[in-house]
Amino acid sequence: MRFGALYAIAIFLSQSLPLVSTIYVDEAYSSDYHHALIGAPKPHATFFHRPTAKSKGSLLYSLSEEHFLGAVNPKDGSLVWRQQLAPSSRNASRDGFLATFDGFDLIISAVNGAIQAWDAAAGRLAWEWRFSGKVKDLKTSGKYTKGVEVFVLTEEDNKGVVRKLSAETGSLVWQYEDKSHGDVPFRISLSSQHIYYVSLHSAVFQGYKIRNSLLDPLTGESKSQITLNSEKELSREDLDNVKSTSHLIVWADKSYTSLKINPIGTKHVMNTPITSAGEMDVRSLNVYTVAITESRIHVLAHYEAADVHWAEIWYMNLDSRSLQKVLDLPQIPGTGSFSSVQDANDAYFVRNTKSEITLLSASAGKILESWPVLRKSNSGSNEHDGIAHALSEVVPKGNLNFAVRSAQVFRSGDWELVRNGEPVWHRPESLVGVTAAAWADFPYQQDLARELATEGHAHVITAYVHRLERHLRDLKRTPNWARGLYYRILNAIDGQSYMQQQESSDDRFGFRKIIVLTTISGRVAALNSGNKGVVIWSIQAVPVSEHTSWGVTGIEIEDGIALVRAAGGEYLRIQVLTGEILEHHPSGLTQPLMNSIPIFDRLGKKFFLPVNDDGSVGDFPQGCDPAPSIIATRDRDGIVRGWALGAGVRPTIVWEFIPMPGEIIYNVTFRPWHDPVASIGVALGNRNVLYKYLDRNAFLLCSIIPKSEAAIFYLVDSSSGAILHVTKHSEVDLSKPITSTISENWFAYSLFSNIAPSTSDADVQDRSLSNGYQLITSELFESHIPNDRGTLGDATFASSIYPESHEADGPVNAPYVVSQSYRIAGPISSMSTTSTLQGITPRSLLCVLPSLNAIIAIPRVMVDPRQPIGRDPTPAEAEEGLFSHSGLIEFEPKWVVSHMQEVLGVSKIITSPSLLESTSLVLAYGDLDIFGTRIAPIGGFDLLGKGFSKLQLVGTVSALMVATAVLGPMARRKQVDLRWKAR
Repeated sequence: MRFGALYAIAIFLSQSLPLVSTIYVDEAYSSDYHHALIGAPKPHATFFHRPTAKSKGSLLYSLSEEHFLGAVNPKDGSLVWRQQLAPSSRNASRDGFLATFDGFDLIISAVNGAIQAWDAAAGRLAWEWRFSGKVKDLKTSGKYTKGVEVFVLTEEDNKGVVRKLSAETGSLVWQYEDKSHGDVPFRISLSSQHIYYVSLHSAVFQGYKIRNSLLDPLTGESKSQITLNSEKELSREDLDNVKSTSHLIVWADKSYTSLKINPIGTKHVMNTPITSAGEMDVRSLNVYTVAITESRIHVLAHYEAADVHWAEIWYMNLDSRSLQKVLDLPQIPGTGSFSSVQDANDAYFVRNTKSEITLLSASAGKILESWPVLRKSNSGSNEHDGIAHALSEVVPKGNLNFAVRSAQVFRSGDWELVRNGEPVWHRPESLVGVTAAAWADFPYQQDLARELATEGHAHVITAYVHRLERHLRDLKRTPNWARGLYYRILNAIDGQSYMQQQESSDDRFGFRKIIVLTTISGRVAALNSGNKGVVIWSIQAVPVSEHTSWGVTGIEIEDGIALVRAAGGEYLRIQVLTGEILEHHPSGLTQPLMNSIPIFDRLGKKFFLPVNDDGSVGDFPQGCDPAPSIIATRDRDGIVRGWALGAGVRPTIVWEFIPMPGEIIYNVTFRPWHDPVASIGVALGNRNVLYKYLDRNAFLLCSIIPKSEAAIFYLVDSSSGAILHVTKHSEVDLSKPITSTISENWFAYSLFSNIAPSTSDADVQDRSLSNGYQLITSELFESHIPNDRGTLGDATFASSIYPESHEADGPVNAPYVVSQSYRIAGPISSMSTTSTLQGITPRSLLCVLPSLNAIIAIPRVMVDPRQPIGRDPTPAEAEEGLFSHSGLIEFEPKWVVSHMQEVLGVSKIITSPSLLESTSLVLAYGDLDIFGTRIAPIGGFDLLGKGFSKLQLVGTVSALMVATAVLGPMARRKQVDLRWKAR
């Protein structure tokens, strides 16, 4: 009886310690990271607004320089929703406007030729109005009628057009066209009774006159016009110096010595001298106004010179036409920004600088409160390049105390919210437009690899002493390990991650790597893949003008140094861990480059050989004694060449691939640098083997023929230039993406075609018509006969550089190719494959789906070209995991590695192996977002999941030990009693 009770107690304890932890939790959103970006916010298209009249809190709405409209949660900086209003491009127009009205539940945007209204809470499109022209200004008002109205100024056919739309439905109420010849539409201003259309009228000789047209808000009829004599101050080059607010037009003379202020609707112009900054010239002017009433206006004029900025506050009474200076704000080194805030009781100005936030009362003309800014390492960036503009909210707390939160935008494009000087969140918007990326190890990983290599080549005693010294140095990390022991115990109890920041050296699985990125704006940044993709550092590497892009051709990582190569021969050497620029060679000092190719010396050390834009190879890196090999390059004209490399000799051309007339090289895809092969054959269900065709030098070349709408794929051996396999597609929509990838002994590509592929030497199993997007996979074998090594299996001598060939059948060593085509639901804009340390784990096909804004990982078995067609698989085929070919691939939700996250603008995927054979690191980047994750194609077979509870394991073992200790003597006593009874 006692035995049964104790056994039941032991079983209960072992099963009930952490009941919840026995449930396996999906690792979605914990092992991945997503920088959902919108771009640098525009200065006059960013504001706080409550999404509905009943909302207690407000959201932060912004229209970015990339023409993305986004709503950001001010509490944590997370993106609530976003919409792309126009294609983003460095050469596109940057004009755009955003407006709303207090208590209104729609956000009105104006970009290019479209006025759109969006639901403020969900981001859904409510209505749209399109026109031919360019938007010049956008305003909303609720003064003239019961509802909210939208006023938009556009430039169409070199004339200004003012429209009034209903904010609820978008219907046109009235339209006014400026009949004046040569006038430049500038702004619209709204008063309590009138609408003012401001244009710049071209003077007879030179310059512009400011013209105000008074419009009736109900009918749009023009009532009067006022023209100001400003042609002496305003030329075509000075139009950016004209500033306008809701009540004023402000401009400065060409020498920035006098400030001119005109109340809109009057001819009166007030002049006031500009306080100079010593010998430094004023470079820019910004104006901010707050109006307590329509006749009492406070004006803040913000001036910037080369290294300082300052401001003046003026009080203007429009009834008496007087202008009185209220406060001079001192000069402060560096850049800064101002913002105006107005509530029912008072009006404020907020000054944002690198080191301080200052709140000023506009009516009293004094400083109310100031807060020092705590940088917190600038949220991961190692530089502060100045504040471009800011937006603020002020909340009075009583007793002359205030709470101020400012959303400030740095000149880099990053966005940060600061509350009373304390940074709350940071959005790395400067990472928009990534052009290249590369993986790099932390220094401790490289140091350990060097030390292990040293111990492996040293004498036994020397290696032992070296290892002992290494372990003694590791003891220095004991205090940090002890400090984190408490969190490890908590993690073991319930599997939650209590330790937010861990040492990068505590990386047992190789998940922590540095990702070096370059952007079109000339920036270089580094992310930590093991810490949710946090920005380690971000620098402005090279200056780039507004409408140009930094064309980076590649990033090479070696010994903790990132070599960034750009077009025109420019390159930089940057310390990976700190972002310090060690060397910078501007463009023009060397020959323009296209990319670089990894090569190896005789000892197996990797170097990068530069490739010029004419297809020739550059000089060998210093210290490189290249092993004999042949590499393939592509020039700007599309010709592919093979170059023979060797020690002590210059590279020579050994073969060329020249397209036929009318044929254009679309892209060239090489095997990844890290592409290990774990098995040389495929084990069949009947225990036979199909030997893989493994050619490290093979690459895939895609060419297009625009005239016949055809796409041709060539499998080429870079050692000899021999064409191993050809596939041609007809009726291809060349305007849609064509992507490809190659790995191990197989390759895949995707396109839009109306006809199945045709080939001369492949076993294409599906020749049915397939109108739409296709995914084609091909696998290479040495022979179609199991256990056969092909034509060269019994050959005594063979050469891949000078292969034997038959005129009809091509090279003797050509592979046996099995191909299969699948219909897919949408386009694939980029392809790659997972990468593991030894290549034992089956690879997955990584694809970017732009129509779904998602990234998927298709298991290799789902696109195996050996799938049987028109029949069920045999038992042997079923044992291999093959199933009947359906001709259609439906993207299953479990393949989506980005889960529910909307990944926009991704154009390339790169992968890197971890120390676990089951897991591959993945990074996707492009024009907008950055997404990273870890993928285990067949599951984490060498890693315990989060559902595994160490405490339950210890409790179970402990309970069994206690039960054994207690029940052991009882069992022995029972056996003794049974023996005595038997006698």
